[in-house]
Amino acid sequence: MSTLRKIDPLLLEAFVAIVETGSFSAAAQRIGRTPSAISMQMTRLEALFAPAALFQVHGRRKRLTARGEVLLTHARRILQINDSLWNSMAAAGGPHRIRFGTPDDYLNTLLPNVLDRFASVYPEAEVELTCEPSEALNQLIERSKIDLAVVTKRPDDRDSEVLRSEPIVWVCASREILRREPTMPLALFQPGCLARQLALDACVKAQLPHKVAYSSPSLSGVLTPVRAGLAAAPIARCSVPPDLLILDEADGMPMIEPLVLALKRSKAPLQGALVDFLANEISMELRR
Repeated sequence: MSTLRKIDPLLLEAFVAIVETGSFSAAAQRIGRTPSAISMQMTRLEALFAPAALFQVHGRRKRLTARGEVLLTHARRILQINDSLWNSMAAAGGPHRIRFGTPDDYLNTLLPNVLDRFASVYPEAEVELTCEPSEALNQLIERSKIDLAVVTKRPDDRDSEVLRSEPIVWVCASREILRREPTMPLALFQPGCLARQLALDACVKAQLPHKVAYSSPSLSGVLTPVRAGLAAAPIARCSVPPDLLILDEADGMPMIEPLVLALKRSKAPLQGALVDFLANEISMELRR
């Protein structure tokens, strides 16, 4: 009979997510499970190491014990080895594959030429596209779930390659909304989006009466109420469709700080040569 003591990597994944996000609910959202499932997994994990406690309670917050710190170090290492193994096995056989992520508002306007050139050099390669907000893409990069991503750079991000500055502009279907609405209804990306926060800050600074009327994680979700004449929206200028109007200070709309687009790489890509080629093409295209 085997004497090997086993531990489920899913328990370690939940444990690391709790430590890094600070709560069961945030950890559940990050790794795609329910809070109750996360709670059950922590019960199982703590039972494995009983009576040693992994957390100690300080007021309303939990902090790691010394044993918890030890487990965290090893858990991260085990998860990294697990990801590296799967990535290596995926790269060892079968067709070339690269996992690329970007918000959908950048994909449709900035990257078609890049993908066309990539396909001409690697016609047999599979490009797995992930369209998510930048915050989600940053987490996927950190966990080596995608190889490369174009994201909106946060001020505290020091691990990305700056590509360009991109203005944010206000768009609407008709200037009639300026005359019809005393309080400007806004269609914004979901909370956590930097463009959303910059737009709201600009409205407050300019003392523009406004309300958040619509919120969506996708560009199409933001622009649907705009096209219906129900709201104005702040979006990257590169993403403005031809059927919408751009509003500026002459229309009474405040200027918004520009975004910074950046390139992020996984530390454990599936196939480095493909990542290097695509990263170089993106850099050349977006820096023009």
